[in-house]
Amino acid sequence: MPNAWVYFPGAPYTHRAALDAAQHVVGASWEVVDGKQDPPSDADATPTHYDAYIADYDYLPFEALAGSSARCSSYMIRKALIRKHYLAHSIHTHSVKHPESPLMVPRTWMIDIQFADELDELLADDLYDVREALEQNEVAETPKWFILKPGMADQANGIRLFSSVEQLEQIFEEFEDDGSEEDEDDTSNAVMASQLRHFVIQEYIASPLLLSPADPSLAPRKFHLRAYVTCVGGLQVYLHDDMLALFASMPYTNPQTHSVDLRGHLSNTCFGKRHTEAMDGQEGNVFRWQDLIDQPACMPGGSTFSLTRAHVDHVRQKAVDVIGSVFGAVARESSIHWQLWPNAFEIFGVDLLVSLDTTQNETDPASLQVWLLEINAQPDFAQSGPQLTSVVHHVFERAIQVGVLQQGPWPVGESRDQCTCCFQSDLIRT
Repeated sequence: MPNAWVYFPGAPYTHRAALDAAQHVVGASWEVVDGKQDPPSDADATPTHYDAYIADYDYLPFEALAGSSARCSSYMIRKALIRKHYLAHSIHTHSVKHPESPLMVPRTWMIDIQFADELDELLADDLYDVREALEQNEVAETPKWFILKPGMADQANGIRLFSSVEQLEQIFEEFEDDGSEEDEDDTSNAVMASQLRHFVIQEYIASPLLLSPADPSLAPRKFHLRAYVTCVGGLQVYLHDDMLALFASMPYTNPQTHSVDLRGHLSNTCFGKRHTEAMDGQEGNVFRWQDLIDQPACMPGGSTFSLTRAHVDHVRQKAVDVIGSVFGAVARESSIHWQLWPNAFEIFGVDLLVSLDTTQNETDPASLQVWLLEINAQPDFAQSGPQLTSVVHHVFERAIQVGVLQQGPWPVGESRDQCTCCFQSDLIRT
């Protein structure tokens, strides 16, 4: 009888979801081993005789798995996806080679900087376009905003908005001060010194779709979609159809030059909990995307309309297109930094932003655009909250079916049991 080992020692919510899914999907014909019953003393002590590993990245015995037929729940090297500057480089390479098929990613600049006094040289060279836009903001009636993201930070740490050279300089000066402090309290949005080198700057999407999910009488809020994407081998890409909408903890207001309250702009749930004292439970900030049908929607300063099933379905189809094209592009352009294994599979948390094309009527579903924000390895499933446990369980069930039992692929664009194939191609180089 084949066997599968399940072990997520630092994430009880994830461990329980993965264990329950494995027992439900393969329990009748496989031995499912709960790694917590006999945990390894350290990562190097992981047993190496199992047929499938559904476990934390740090506990996967990659050396033993190389060349074997055992299935494992992560690719060994995939920083081209999960590190923002590597992802930006892969997308840029694709765009240069294929200008006729641009990817739906905000315009991005990559920078390598450690000290604030290096910024002047960057603005004169690599960031010339950014500097030009910032200088035009000085006389523009509606300034263009940009967002700065550390390449390796998570939970929205270190993210800043700016619309002037002075603001950007001040941000890096603050980072230097933060890096000199030994202790950070739990509500800090700083980044540690080790993260202060690789950054990306992106154009800030100025027309995000806003919704009032819990109470139509409340001011609308910004959100992003969390899509759970399973990659298999080299390469199949599947989107779990139940996308989640994660909302900012405060109502949205257009960024102001004198002050930017990030709580209305960043919809990361960890950021919201750190920076908002009296939140009414995270359930009020996380919803299934399809459960938002008939909710009032608008763009900043725009008229209100009802989100229809056609809107929701259009966004899901655009998500399939964006995810398939981005993962396919990264796999082709960055084979060193995303090494495809035939026996690997992995669940990624993909963050998407929905915006409105201001040249179209907002009631037309085609007016909604979907942008890739970032890709996360080992997503924190617990942030989904207890109300959406069934979604997470089904994500793991489908991942095991396509990743361990190899029940795919099927035609791109087709959905089977709430799982849509976004991309499939044999990209492993032999």
